[in-house]
Amino acid sequence: MAAIIISITSSIISGMVLFFLQHFFKKKAKKDEERDEAKRKENLLILRSIDAVGKLTYADAIAIRDGKTNGEMKSAIEAYKKADEEMYEFLLEQTTKN
Repeated sequence: MAAIIISITSSIISGMVLFFLQHFFKKKAKKDEERDEAKRKENLLILRSIDAVGKLTYADAIAIRDGKTNGEMKSAIEAYKKADEEMYEFLLEQTTKN
């Protein structure tokens, strides 16, 4: 009789431990996926910002060379503003999550 009670108790305890471990690992995997997605988005925004700064630099160099601004300057400034706004929104989003 005692052996039956011990085996039932050990089975219940083992089941509970496995349940909590599974719950912990699912929660950790979800958190890791969210972190990886945020990192991916951050890297994309950084690349967009670098591209916008490159366009702005190129347009500035042409404007200096030719002595006048041109259409490239306007589009470069717009690209820079857009990249800056996207980065700002992303940083606000990340700050509110933590």
